Amino acid sequence: MADNQITVAKYLQIRLEQMGLTHLFGIAGNYTAPFLNTIIEDKDSKIAVVNDTNEINAGHCADAYARLKGFSAVAVTYGVGAFTLLNSVAGSYVEHCPVLVINGAPTSSDQLKNIAQGLLSSHMTGDMYSNINVYQNVTVAAQQVTSCIDAPYKIDAVLDACILYGKPVYLEVFEDVWRMKCHAPVAPLIQGALKGCAENAQKAANHVAALAKGKKIIFWGGIEIQRYKLQKEFLELIEATGVEFVTSILGKSIVSEDHPKFKGVFNGNASPKDVQERFKLADLKIGLGVWTTGKNLGGFDVWTDSTVLASHTGVRIGAGYEPNVSLKDFLVFLKEALVKTKAQVYHMYPAGLSNAQFVVNAAEAEINAQPVTYDRFFSRINSFITKEHVVVADAGFPLLGAQGIHIAEANGFVAQASWLSIGYSVPAATGVKCARPDKRAVVFVGDGAFQETCQAISTQNKLGHNTIVFVLDNEIYGIEQMLVNPNPFRGEGKIAYEQQDLNNVYPYNETHPWKYAKLVDVFGGKGFEVTYMHELEEVLTQLPDIAINVIVHVHLPKTDIPEAIAYKNNKAGEDEVPYPKEPKWTLC
Repeated sequence: MADNQITVAKYLQIRLEQMGLTHLFGIAGNYTAPFLNTIIEDKDSKIAVVNDTNEINAGHCADAYARLKGFSAVAVTYGVGAFTLLNSVAGSYVEHCPVLVINGAPTSSDQLKNIAQGLLSSHMTGDMYSNINVYQNVTVAAQQVTSCIDAPYKIDAVLDACILYGKPVYLEVFEDVWRMKCHAPVAPLIQGALKGCAENAQKAANHVAALAKGKKIIFWGGIEIQRYKLQKEFLELIEATGVEFVTSILGKSIVSEDHPKFKGVFNGNASPKDVQERFKLADLKIGLGVWTTGKNLGGFDVWTDSTVLASHTGVRIGAGYEPNVSLKDFLVFLKEALVKTKAQVYHMYPAGLSNAQFVVNAAEAEINAQPVTYDRFFSRINSFITKEHVVVADAGFPLLGAQGIHIAEANGFVAQASWLSIGYSVPAATGVKCARPDKRAVVFVGDGAFQETCQAISTQNKLGHNTIVFVLDNEIYGIEQMLVNPNPFRGEGKIAYEQQDLNNVYPYNETHPWKYAKLVDVFGGKGFEVTYMHELEEVLTQLPDIAINVIVHVHLPKTDIPEAIAYKNNKAGEDEVPYPKEPKWTLC
């Protein structure tokens, strides 16, 4: 029996390797050091420890890695580390990313001294449950390991929950427990996600097929297709029925956008006009793995009797609901049911016209005297992006601009399009490259968001990455200004308010101007600065031959906006209409 004894730290290492983990992100601390040392002392370990610049960046790295690999882990220290990481983990929780949080805690002796004497060790609040209590709100399982006796059970419990639910879990281990001995793993971890009721799935599929009879239908693919690895089933449904599909912005690139039935990203009111119009005209919209978030809809109302929304927990059909349905089962049964049903094959575009023809001709934007704008930039970038790249788009205007980029390979687009933590994209690119070393990450981030997490560039250079970061600099928090008062963006339609604050960008939305391209002198890499289209063109021709990290500082007019959000100019901003009255306002 003695030969079967290993440390608790080694037990966790073995389990993580069994789950296929290759990179452990985090910030080192003395409370987690015994675990980290266990990994680095093992010359045969399959896990590389990546020490990042801060906990938020480490969390975003882990989030993006999990999106592409199916599981990730991040290790921090008690209190100061764990609380800093919280924002990142909340994003993983909202967007269903399976991330294990490993938090090293003070020793059992430290905890007892706090109780008996009121003596606080480093990073303690006085409440030994303060960390775990916080994380219980953003994880599906949380355990505090205080001894070696139940350590294997608690470790396996959180990992099983992570696999089962596909969301973050939390493991807190007292520092002295890491070196204690326990039995080596014996039983395998759980396999696969939650299973629904097949009978309910069949019932829901038959109901939807009956509604589809004789109607023009369209599929709306969402992120759960990727999260639950259902691309094969989704494509089989498309091929068998011949029905065209769009995706949500969060679900962009769930399958290759080269597919002839793919017709664009439906993002509610922020969709391209042709996509939005055709989506509305479909008699029956069938959402598959779509989440109805504000960013997915842009204020568009999909809750009608002509809408079906199927997720991994159930199927909503108009006002009805079929619970406990596995999305995989529903896809399979729906394919069988629709093949037997005479639903019309709805062509979103006229025969012979591909959606590629709706993309602005890049050559029209390449006039030397033209300054770079959002739409000119993304029109040109559309022909720059290849299968070699994984696009990572940040919240705000960059995400709206990037939604139209053609992504040729499945899982080639990463964005935190629901939680929307600005600055996510730059550290997420580190996780992307660690998960897919064969790819080159291309980041589109606003200047304000970049200032939040720019230190991630340092980690990327340390790891020898070749990420390209386009900093889209309009010198303001544009999306924040747009939400509360779009008047400064209205151009010739701008309203002349007597209250002068409503005529200009608010001072608190102004960012401090940085020389972004010069940051490579600190972090490493190569920098460029562009203002005009011919300068952008010169840089784009050089990038494929540059094998190191690159920052491209792109100057944009302060009040330029992507076409996708121009619809907000025709509505009153939050500061333009007295709350809580419903806006009844349009431009003259």
